[in-house]
Amino acid sequence: MFKPKFLTRTALAACVIATSACSVQAEDYNKEDIEKIVHEYIMENPEIIADAIYLLQERAELEKAEKESAALSDMKDMLFNNAIDPVGGNPEGTVTLIEFFDYNCGYCKRVNPVLQTLVANNPDLKVVYKEWPILTETSDLAAQIALAVNLTEPDKYEALHRALLSVNSLKTADDIWKVVKKVGIDRSTVEAKLDHPDVKQHLQQTSTLAQQLGITGTPAFIVGDQILKGAYPIEQIQAAIDSQR
Repeated sequence: MFKPKFLTRTALAACVIATSACSVQAEDYNKEDIEKIVHEYIMENPEIIADAIYLLQERAELEKAEKESAALSDMKDMLFNNAIDPVGGNPEGTVTLIEFFDYNCGYCKRVNPVLQTLVANNPDLKVVYKEWPILTETSDLAAQIALAVNLTEPDKYEALHRALLSVNSLKTADDIWKVVKKVGIDRSTVEAKLDHPDVKQHLQQTSTLAQQLGITGTPAFIVGDQILKGAYPIEQIQAAIDSQR
């Protein structure tokens, strides 16, 4: 939606030139004359510069949203129906929420209990987890371990996911393995799957999806055709879930 005042001022600028044209033939204008008229008008009405910037930003945001919507449609299967992705909540749920996250992301940790509440309050909610380690080397290791667990004991993935996000900091590999042990998962079994092709493929695909969807940080959520970038309050995520029913 354009600002009415911008249109008005643009019209006024046209009037300035049109008024001058009443007493001077169009062919009598040269480049310097036009530049002078425009310059004088801008100097007298400098606020039109801010209006022009606003309009450019609005157009850029609209173009970005259109590109993201197209990418969301093109990548629907990879987003919602990828067999190698960990799944939580109700795997047979009729509403799907996708979460992009990093285990060392403070905002992801903050929204962790929010997601748990959403799962508890929405028995028809399926959660698809997109491991996206972008912060530290231990983020990458934690993601690999979690994905390996999803291959060996998928029923324990979500418990590990929540546990890793509940730890204040994962600075070392030992910090991660302590959480794995606490959840009751055998380390040797997990280590044997760390180099599995599905682990690498998931991480590569998640990175590509984030780039194509204009997601630049964690957490980010997708519900239906809505992309929620950031640690949104529970009310807004719930509203997005409700809109899909």
